[in-house]
Amino acid sequence: MKDLTVAEIVVLVSYVPFFVKVSISDLNIRKGPGTDYARTQYIPVGVYTIVEVKSGKGSTAGWGRLKSGAAWISLDYAKKV
Repeated sequence: MKDLTVAEIVVLVSYVPFFVKVSISDLNIRKGPGTDYARTQYIPVGVYTIVEVKSGKGSTAGWGRLKSGAAWISLDYAKKV
C-alpha cells in the first residue's frame, strides 16, 4: 500500500472511518490536528480506526482523529490498511 497524499486523504474524508497501521512506537497523540496542539501521550504500534481527517501544522498527509477518542495522530507515520 502506498502512502497517501493530502489530496487523496481529502477525497477519503467521505470514506471514513478507515484503518491505519502505526509502525513506530513513539508516535505522539495530540489534543487537536496539528503540532501546535499539546501532546497527550504516545500511541503504541498497532492498527487503529480513523474517523475524521483534517489538515494541520506539522503533517503533510494530514491528521487523523482516533475512534477511541484519544485525540489526533499524524498520518505521515501511518499507512492505510
